Amino acid sequence: MIWIPVVGSYADIDAYASILAYTDLLNQRGKSAQDYIPIAPNYSVPSDLRLAELENRTFNLQPNDQVIILDVSDPDAIAKFVSDEQILELIDHHPGYEEYWRERIGDKVVIEKIGAVATSVFEWWGECWDYDKMSPEIAKLLLGAILDNTLNFNANITTARDRQAADKLTKIANTTLGDFTAWYFSSVSDTVAENLKTSLSQDCKDITIPGIPHMVTFAQLTLWNSKVILSKITEIIKIMSSISSNWIASIICISEGKNYILTSSNLLESYFINLLDLKKQNDYLVSKHLYLRKEIISKMLGS
Repeated sequence: MIWIPVVGSYADIDAYASILAYTDLLNQRGKSAQDYIPIAPNYSVPSDLRLAELENRTFNLQPNDQVIILDVSDPDAIAKFVSDEQILELIDHHPGYEEYWRERIGDKVVIEKIGAVATSVFEWWGECWDYDKMSPEIAKLLLGAILDNTLNFNANITTARDRQAADKLTKIANTTLGDFTAWYFSSVSDTVAENLKTSLSQDCKDITIPGIPHMVTFAQLTLWNSKVILSKITEIIKIMSSISSNWIASIICISEGKNYILTSSNLLESYFINLLDLKKQNDYLVSKHLYLRKEIISKMLGS
């Protein structure tokens, strides 16, 4: 059996779409594969895209089984699921652990600078199988993952490969890029507005920041514009303070090309002002450019 699990405390659309697509691909090719999705996907997966009937919530790894890891490369998180010896593949786009994994599993690891892991999975489908055998439902999930993870192709990590994959996926999904983009981000904004606490809590990562003597919880929301959220700053602060005493919340507003950033302390505020050249505005910090969380972490690492 080949297992493809959600690794970590939440499942965003890139992990969710990639896991379901890769599991489907392997089974179509006659490989015995099973996803493991023990938690509901976060706000980035609108209810109309979710394929709950394909979500397997039981993980029963046997000694001879193998595991494919997608959209994560944190060794501590992965070690909770599987030993290095059972990893068949590891595909990610988050920086920081490239050499670690190359030393342990060699060419089984692919960690590259690309907008979405969904793009890699889509390309692999075409290399070893037939795109005509991809369902419109899977195509829509992969397309949403690319749009989300590239901030509608505005993020610096966007590549020509992401754009090409999205263009092909619209055809498989029987839609247009303009129509799907408008629908997708509108659906995400509605979900966040209706479920702010859940949306924030399901997109948090604990990170270590150079010079900061404690772990920091880093939350991210990706929205089309700020109107949905800037009237709820007090509520966001209250929610984040209930999650952690040390936190940063980054609200990405694609249409404005800005991040609105909140922090729990003056120390964190000063750190991110210097790191990202932010400006103070009212109760929050504002960026000159769009930054995904993974891009901010990359800047912290100097990569």
